Amino acid sequence: MSLQTEVKPSERLRDASMSVWRQIIAHPYLKELKQGTLPVETFRCYVQQDWLYLQEFTRTVGVIAGRAADPDVMKFLLSWVEPLVGMEYHFHQKHSAQLGLDFSNVTWEMNATNWAYTRHMLTAAHTGSTAEALAALLPCPCVYSFVGTTLSEGSRSPNPMYADWIDFYAPGHVDAVDSQRVYERDIRIAAIQSLFDRLAATEDEATLRRCERNFLISSRYEWWFWDAAYRREGWPV
Repeated sequence: MSLQTEVKPSERLRDASMSVWRQIIAHPYLKELKQGTLPVETFRCYVQQDWLYLQEFTRTVGVIAGRAADPDVMKFLLSWVEPLVGMEYHFHQKHSAQLGLDFSNVTWEMNATNWAYTRHMLTAAHTGSTAEALAALLPCPCVYSFVGTTLSEGSRSPNPMYADWIDFYAPGHVDAVDSQRVYERDIRIAAIQSLFDRLAATEDEATLRRCERNFLISSRYEWWFWDAAYRREGWPV
């Protein structure tokens, strides 16, 4: 008789959002990035927006940590987000000069999609339980890991910068420039998922439904984020 493995709460969230994740992979932004044909100015717009997004992502984790009733959860989250505080080893810092971006002197603002996405995360962090807030946060690292894994299959992008971006997000990719940091990032993603699984195991069905809703909305925003960059979205008025 075969033993059935219990599905983890984080896996249920992923399964419920997989149709959106497949549409993310099919988006022309990522297809052209893989092919090396994505205009550099479009990629530059994406990096500008992602830099601003990551600042709000970091603040969101700080809010979740500050509201956590369990001091061990608070300490974990503050330690978990610390690498994003300085961003010293991030892809964006490495390629800032090539893209003509000075992150110490930000002169651009969030587009409408970025603003909406980050307000969604911050709202969950300020008003929801720790599990609900983490559910809104998880799609960012999980979707990027999924995208990196998928795009790393087959031949490398002929554009060296785009190939480096894929390597940066591909879990444990053998061609990654800094395999140790890639390994550590993979461990960090697994750790934040494990925290969510532990917290979700004690929540009622109504809370779990809100977690699924938050995760799905953030997954949709992940698609929208690349779509906005592809369109070089600003504000209509």
